[in-house]
Amino acid sequence: MRKFCFAMLAVLLVGGLCGAAFAEPSPGAKIKPVVKIGVRADMVNQMGSARDAIEALGYKVEAFIFDDSVQPDVALAEGSIDMNWYQHEPYMRNFNRDKGTNFVMVQPKTFYPLFAMFSSKWDTVDQLPDGATIGLCNDATNQARGLKMLQAQKLITLDPEADVPTVFDVRDNPHKFKFITAEMSVLPQSIRDVDGICLAAGHMVNAGMSAEKYVCQTDDNEEYAVGFAVRGEDADAVWAKEIAKAVQCDALAEYFKVEKQGTQIPLWIK
Repeated sequence: MRKFCFAMLAVLLVGGLCGAAFAEPSPGAKIKPVVKIGVRADMVNQMGSARDAIEALGYKVEAFIFDDSVQPDVALAEGSIDMNWYQHEPYMRNFNRDKGTNFVMVQPKTFYPLFAMFSSKWDTVDQLPDGATIGLCNDATNQARGLKMLQAQKLITLDPEADVPTVFDVRDNPHKFKFITAEMSVLPQSIRDVDGICLAAGHMVNAGMSAEKYVCQTDDNEEYAVGFAVRGEDADAVWAKEIAKAVQCDALAEYFKVEKQGTQIPLWIK
């Protein structure tokens, strides 16, 4: 009888150990040795600056490079990448609304891009002539940001009912400005053909232009901070949070200061 009891105890112990060994990991567990991260082509060096900090945690980074601001989200929705790192939260929310996705911004966010009006002709808002042509981004969130900046400067008035205003929501345009739109990364190419362009300053640097002087800037920078976006199922994943924290490193801060010429402001440095 005693042998039988010992035998049963051994079976239970082995069964318990095996059950623990083969139990399903919790949703937030660190179970992703390889992380596929999508970035826009102009952010390749940003990814390179932070790669060592991520891989020091034991993850291997596979970077996927995209030429525009849409495909990184398409790839995330399709599941071909695990996260992307190029967009601010208003842009992400707009994509969720339009495409039915459930992307989430991982905390902490990384940096905010300086957003301003640049001109090759004028130095101040007061110098903008009546009938001036203003270049705006063609994506909804950044176009709205440019228009709100113009409204804050008391140059135009927007429809108060429009949460994400477009050029069609301009209700009062006393200076009779004309508006053109283009993809933000190519907008700097038109700077000599227009009176001003409204965009994230980093795209001026990407185009080989100075971003030190601008006509005016927004006052909503932290609202438009850039971070890692993941699918909703990974919102609480340990690997996602660890990566978001790891990139807040000296190497990335130095990249923002030198290569991006101060147009991207790290959130962890006050």
